[in-house]
Order: sequence, then structure tokens, then C-alpha cells
Amino acid sequence: MVPLERFVAERELNWRQLADVVRRLRGPRVRRAAAADIDRLAALVRQVSTDLAVAARDYPGDALVAELGRLLLQAQPLLYRAPPARLSDLVDFFRRGLPRRFRAHGPYVGAAAATLLVGMAAGWAAVARRPDLRGLIPAGLRAGIAAHHLGNPAALSGHLASPLAAFIIQNNLRVALLAFGLGLLGGIPTLLVLLVNGFQLGSYAEAAHQAGLDLQFWALIVPHGVIELSVICTAAGTGLRLGDAWLRPGLQRRTAALAQAARPAAQLAAGAACLLIVAGVIEGFVTPSALNPWVKVGIGATSALLLYSWLLGAGRAHARRPAPVPVAPGAGL
Repeated sequence: MVPLERFVAERELNWRQLADVVRRLRGPRVRRAAAADIDRLAALVRQVSTDLAVAARDYPGDALVAELGRLLLQAQPLLYRAPPARLSDLVDFFRRGLPRRFRAHGPYVGAAAATLLVGMAAGWAAVARRPDLRGLIPAGLRAGIAAHHLGNPAALSGHLASPLAAFIIQNNLRVALLAFGLGLLGGIPTLLVLLVNGFQLGSYAEAAHQAGLDLQFWALIVPHGVIELSVICTAAGTGLRLGDAWLRPGLQRRTAALAQAARPAAQLAAGAACLLIVAGVIEGFVTPSALNPWVKVGIGATSALLLYSWLLGAGRAHARRPAPVPVAPGAGL
């Protein structure tokens, strides 16, 4: 092994040159840099990267390793700058990227949806076996069931539609972010959130069923609920993906596995959360309206068809049919 003093003496000039190039090209000046400067920057980054690998191997406890690492952290973003974001990139993400992310996280989203359904079944069964548990249902819903009418009469006039939609969007966004963020704790809290929400929905549905208000109840839930619950399950699925990466990192370190899973999961969660705007608008304007209940259910079914046609079909690469091979005259039989 070469002594540290000799190693530094032989390579220090390259380090100084790289630091000088970084100072000259920092900020917007890199966009105006000559081709020769960029070539020189690339060559110095390669050389210093090699020096860092050698220093980390031969002198692991020396401050030189950290200094070279900091120098490369300053230099590499100048060389590997991401292209500027464009509106077309955002459009392409929603056309193809988000559906692909959804399908890639399919097992986790499916597990979240199954957990929600288990909670709904438990809530339905609990109220079916113990009708006295209807006392746990919110007072407003109990009053609607007792009056044999579900809905918000104050919202029917339309005066509260806009504030209601804004409140609903904010509330649903908080739930989606909570389901996503709790995945960092191993995914168990995310599953508990889904079970609790599913239990509540199932208990409400059974209470409405006992009162013979099935159509009114589902007309109150389905129009916005298809998108809303899909987004929440998607956000919860991304949270489960993060928890899985933390609990089962494979051959990677936990932090590395988590970082690798975080970017696509966060992109999916953020993109899906945008759909809550649509759900909030429907819940603020359609759900409390005086439309026929079957029309409301039809709106929910249509939203489900459009949503999953997009999520499951968009962005798939279709194999091109091979071009027909020309046949020379007289060839064949």
C-alpha cells in the first residue's frame, strides 16, 4: 500500500483542478460552458472517483475520504444535470407513467383493498349480530336513518356545494397522506387505518340495510366513493411498498432499499392524490344533489369504468406486427 503522504502528493493536483472547475461552472454558468470544459470536468470526475475508491479501501479512517466525497457531491450534479421539466412530461406522466406505476404496485394496492374489504365485512357482521352497536354511528347518519332519509338537506340547495367540495378534498388528501406516510413504520399502522375505515363503512352500510335504505345509502357513497377509496387504497399500497422495502431489503441496506422504493411510490401517491380533486367535486356537487339515486349510482359506475380503463390499460406497449415480407414474382409453389 502506498503511504498516505505519497498518495496525496501524486493526486492532489487533480483534486485542486476539479475544485477549480466546480467553482467556475457552478450555478447557471454550466449551461454556457464550452465543450472542452465539460470534457475536462468529466475526466476529472472519473479520476477523482477512482481516487476516492482507493482512499476508502486503503485509508478508511482518514478525513481525506470525506473530503473527496464532498468534492464529488459538488461536481457530479454539474455533469449529470437532469433535463428541465416540461409540461409535456407532466402530461405523459398522467397518460402513461402513472398507470404503469399503479400496475407495478398492483400486489400492494390489492393487499390494501383486501384489508379495507375485510374491515367492511367485519363492520357489517358486527352490526348485524349486535344491532345495539348502531349507537356508535355518527349522530347525523343515525338521524337520517331514523327519518328514513339519507343525505344533507342543507347541501341540496347548492349553497354549500363549493365549501363542501373544498373541505372534502382536504380531508381525503390528509387520509391518503396518512396511509402513505404510516408505511414507513413497517406498514402495520397503514393496515390498521384501512381496517378502521372499512369497519366504519361496513357498519354504516348494515345500519342502512336494516332500515331498508340500501339504495339511498349507496347513492350517497358510490358517486365519489369509487375514486376516493381507490385513491386511498393506492396511497396505502405505496405505504405498504415502503414498509416491505424496510422490512425485507434483500441484499441491500435498509436505507438503500427504502430509497429505491421511495421515488416511484411517492410519484404514484402524489399522482393518485390529484384524483381526489375529482372525487371532492363529485362529493360536493353530485352526492348531495336531488338527482335520482339510480343516476348517482350510474355516475359512480361510469367513474369506475373510466378510472380502471385508464389505470389498467394506459401505457401498455403494444407489439408491432411485423411488416409483410415481399415475395418475388414467381416465388412459391
